[in-house]
Amino acid sequence: MKLEKKYISLARIIKKHKAANILSVEACFSILSTGMRIDKECAKRLSDYQLSEGRFMVLVLLFEHKVLSPQEIATLSGVTKPTITSFIHSLVKEKLVNKTEDITDGRKIDITLTKKGQDLIHRIFKEHSLWIANITKNLTDSEIKTLVCILNKMSQLKDD
Repeated sequence: MKLEKKYISLARIIKKHKAANILSVEACFSILSTGMRIDKECAKRLSDYQLSEGRFMVLVLLFEHKVLSPQEIATLSGVTKPTITSFIHSLVKEKLVNKTEDITDGRKIDITLTKKGQDLIHRIFKEHSLWIANITKNLTDSEIKTLVCILNKMSQLKDD
């Protein structure tokens, strides 16, 4: 596994000073390096559509839920409301989403996909889904299940 450059020096220092189990450290850095490579490729693919991952997720959430408030989008995406407000502003400018006052409560803002936004999601969705699935193409179903199990186990670690 090729580690990202930023992890190589740290791994060498940890190994040299025997500060921790180097196999565990390299495993963690391998996961982080793989995640970074996937994230970079994802960003590159979405940039072909002038989208960031955050803006894409806003469109996906609206595709699934039809109508959401900025706060609901922030909660569902795990991003702050100011960040979502920025995404929404740019998506409105590009006519990918509509921003309207709620009919029953003028204080509430509803965000919905425009026809242009729906068309864009339809264009991207299949290609993006296949790309994501293709990341594990060299693994058997059994290996994928094991990988998911291991990653879930690692994510449950508590600070010592």
